[in-house]
Amino acid sequence: MAARPVIGLMPAMLKYGTTYREQRKKIARAQHDHVYAAQMQLQSLQALVAKAHKGSPFYRELIDATFGSAFDPASLSLSDITRLPILDKAAIGAAGKRALAVPLSEVDWVETSGSNSEAPFGFYLDKGRSTREIAFVYDVWSRIGYSEGDARVCLRGFGLDPRGINLHDWDPALKELRLSVYPLTPQDASLFLDLIDARGVQYIYGYPSAIELFCRQMEVLGRTPKKPIKGLMPISEPTFAHQRRFISRVLGNPQFSCFYGLSEKVLFAAEVPGAQGTYEFNPLYGLAELVDAQGKPVTEIGQEGRVIGTGFLSTGMPMIRYDTGDIGRLVQLPTAENGQRMRVSDLSPRRKPDYLVARDGTRVVTTDMTPENQEFFAGIAEYQFFQDEPGEVEFRYVPAKDGTPSDAARLVKELDAICHNRLHFTARPVEKIYTGRSGKRAFIDQRLDFATY
Repeated sequence: MAARPVIGLMPAMLKYGTTYREQRKKIARAQHDHVYAAQMQLQSLQALVAKAHKGSPFYRELIDATFGSAFDPASLSLSDITRLPILDKAAIGAAGKRALAVPLSEVDWVETSGSNSEAPFGFYLDKGRSTREIAFVYDVWSRIGYSEGDARVCLRGFGLDPRGINLHDWDPALKELRLSVYPLTPQDASLFLDLIDARGVQYIYGYPSAIELFCRQMEVLGRTPKKPIKGLMPISEPTFAHQRRFISRVLGNPQFSCFYGLSEKVLFAAEVPGAQGTYEFNPLYGLAELVDAQGKPVTEIGQEGRVIGTGFLSTGMPMIRYDTGDIGRLVQLPTAENGQRMRVSDLSPRRKPDYLVARDGTRVVTTDMTPENQEFFAGIAEYQFFQDEPGEVEFRYVPAKDGTPSDAARLVKELDAICHNRLHFTARPVEKIYTGRSGKRAFIDQRLDFATY
């Protein structure tokens, strides 16, 4: 924090370092040299499996059981990887530190957000992952004219001030104007527009649901940024067609730069220019597969399948044939001729955007409303938000074996504070959370008609 002003004065390419610059060059070359892309993917896969076999007891057992103890990773082909079992969160979680291929000092512990039916998922990532990953992100953003030196607005789940007083922050190191999406009232939006105008920011990135909400408040105010917004960089959620239409209408048809990524760092895909909703996986980041319900490769164009990833970005805790929990529809098979770039449409991430409605009839973004912290949900086995009245939310929960009513009382009090009391949460214990026809439990059982809010 103290170094941010000094870092902000550094040239952009110097600020991100040698690793970043080299990664950008590789990504650019692979985009046009398909032979190079295919070769790099195979080499990365062979190196990953060799590292996993040498350093991880968990993976060594799997690899030896599949290929035999005399297996040579240098002989591995892309198709050979399908002989290994698909691993889900439970398998990785059970393996724990036995899945590590490096000393514990070389990795960081990370947790993804939980959902109403599963606890947060914990795993390890390489300490040096960020500069490698940001190269892929900036490559995608550069397609709409954004560069490392441009300022950007950031609309994510920032809790900048628990009292709801300080709702913004300027990060000179990243040239990032961070705006809190809680509560994002029309008054907040007016202040945010003043800040955007003062700095002349022309790019916005963040949750699509938060960007949409900001635009709705702009309509209420009858005001947009003085300088035209050149580009939108949505993250973490799917961007729906109706959101694009609305945001484009309000902001004057800016360009969108959308990508698909995962906290586990196993896959990265960019939306194909001119093909809205179709994503192409980058072969330098990982190896993407699409499999059916039986785990067999999807080969028929138009067929839906589960997205499986083997990641090259962070290899301290290898993720080999990891079930992402997401689904997609095959558009293009990966081949040597296209640089091993699989394309899919209708990507349906496990994490979907949702809203709750405040007392004043405005929407509240729920992405990141619940922290990535297992202690936050202590005593709670499953949960769901139910709403049929603006401002009032029923927190339905299944108590854990060691849970008590005080756990739920503590949690709803914290949720009230996170939303700055624009929503009132009431705890209600239930025996089970009911599923829909697909077998999935909705994060929010929303009964209000969004057409009126």
